[in-house]
Amino acid sequence: MKHSTLQVVATAFALSYAALSFASDKSATVFPAEGNKQCSDYASNSTVMQMSTSSPLVAGTLSGAENPRDADTTGESAAYTVSGGKVAGFSAATTPIDYAILKSSSKISVIIYPSGGVTSDANMRLTVANVDQTISSISLCYALGNLVAPPPPPPPLLTIKSCNIDAFLDATGVSCPTSGDRTLVCNFELDKSFYGLKNGSDSCCVCNSGTLTECDPDVAAGAPNACPDPAAYGKTPTEVTTHIELNNDPYYCQTVSGKRTCYAY
Repeated sequence: MKHSTLQVVATAFALSYAALSFASDKSATVFPAEGNKQCSDYASNSTVMQMSTSSPLVAGTLSGAENPRDADTTGESAAYTVSGGKVAGFSAATTPIDYAILKSSSKISVIIYPSGGVTSDANMRLTVANVDQTISSISLCYALGNLVAPPPPPPPLLTIKSCNIDAFLDATGVSCPTSGDRTLVCNFELDKSFYGLKNGSDSCCVCNSGTLTECDPDVAAGAPNACPDPAAYGKTPTEVTTHIELNNDPYYCQTVSGKRTCYAY
């Protein structure tokens, strides 16, 4: 019978360390080891970095080299505490910690954190046969590059240009009156897919006005990118919406004041 390497390793851990148990508030996985282990024993030596102490105090600070994968450039540090010599914790880490190592004599607890790392943890213990062991060293391991990516920036707001500035829409000339009401002028190319609206060219412009900026009608008035509040312009929301319909049929329709009219082309 064949067994995968992972199964064999897991079985060895279970048989060799059945008497060990571990605890940590924020760990995703905790597994045992033995020997004089370093952070580089569990990740690429050229990538992982560590801050550690082999003489932990009741409270102190761990320091390490600058993580090139985070935003700051001032080196890394974290405050730590050890309660009763057997319960450790750290806080205010200046870079996300990917995993931590607790050592007691030849026994080791490797505490793995969720993707993105953590900047604090508490109740970190190394327990053998239900007895918490005295912690002889603490290592915090970081710089694996699994930082949580920031959300992408919102797409830029679209604008409709002023016809007065550039009186052309897809090489179609637009002549605006020198005075008069604002006029929305649109160019729909009937023989092109999506009526030429998806090829990146300008499809509409507005006469006797500056550019028109995209707004979101689903956002509450006053919030970022909200559309103007009709009440602020002395308008009431009683007028029926005007619709212009374009589809694959060889005609277009418009609905004005509740009346729908279609035109073949």
